[in-house]
Amino acid sequence: MIKSKKNTKISIIIPLFKETEYFRETIRECLALNYDNFEILVGIDNNSAFRSDHTKVTVFKTGKSLTGPGEKRDIGILRASGELIAFLDDDSYPDKKWLKKIVEVMGSKKVSAVCGPGLTPPADNFSKKLTGAILSSRLGSGPYFYRFIKGRPSLVDDYPAYNLIVTRAALLKIGGFKTKFYGGEDTTLCLKLIQSGEKIYYHPDIVVYHHRREFPFEYMRQVGNVGLHRGFFAKKYPQTSFRISYFAPAIFMLGSIVFISMTFILEKFQFLIAVVSIYYFSVFLYSLIVNTILISLLLPIALLINHWTYGFKFIRGLFLNKLER
Repeated sequence: MIKSKKNTKISIIIPLFKETEYFRETIRECLALNYDNFEILVGIDNNSAFRSDHTKVTVFKTGKSLTGPGEKRDIGILRASGELIAFLDDDSYPDKKWLKKIVEVMGSKKVSAVCGPGLTPPADNFSKKLTGAILSSRLGSGPYFYRFIKGRPSLVDDYPAYNLIVTRAALLKIGGFKTKFYGGEDTTLCLKLIQSGEKIYYHPDIVVYHHRREFPFEYMRQVGNVGLHRGFFAKKYPQTSFRISYFAPAIFMLGSIVFISMTFILEKFQFLIAVVSIYYFSVFLYSLIVNTILISLLLPIALLINHWTYGFKFIRGLFLNKLER
């Protein structure tokens, strides 16, 4: 919990992989926040040339040529002077009232960690908006779709670090991330917070905008990495990862293979066409409620690619004995 609601100092930590226009946008929007008492700490690898002369921006090197986001954030936590630590990705940017809302919610709810949605930026292109439609749909993200839209306020036990804010005291108590996972480092952190007795509160007004990956190939690499880690975590961290919702895409994938195979073996092609048609038009009509016609036309196919990619990698992760960056 924070000691005061007024003028609480906040340290924004951004692990930088490589300098891009999205990252420059992140810094630019952070500096334009409607809040005064904050600092920005950017963690870079030794081979990065990024520099900043702004008084609110501190750049620190990790001492290595390649480090994961969890490692960079851990160094940033030790260097931070704020009472609160706010994590952003290098391809996300905050709403102008982000820090004010953080202080307001943490003060009223008396929790040590808060989080909020990562919305699709309005300027993203069509391909990325299609990815956003997958993520923000119940059919795409299951019960976790609230991470990508403005959902209902609630306590959560696992949340991505593109918009996660924790008191520095709580982070020091659990030892920070202390992991080399890349695509799941935030799951390990949240689990340690929960096990230490802390609570994480999701509020829809704590908003950042998170750029999506291009569909299909960039997004398939991303969702495949998520599936791989979640499959591995189902064994390693069953407290928050051994859940039917995380197994569902893999079950769907295997069921689809069996169903399609049986229709060919039994030559029931009419039945296959009927089921596929019902699926397609049901998803299309469901999508039209919030999406454009063109996105709705493609979403049924995009969801299949999403679930098959995640499901395949999830199963692979289940059988891994070791997983590193």
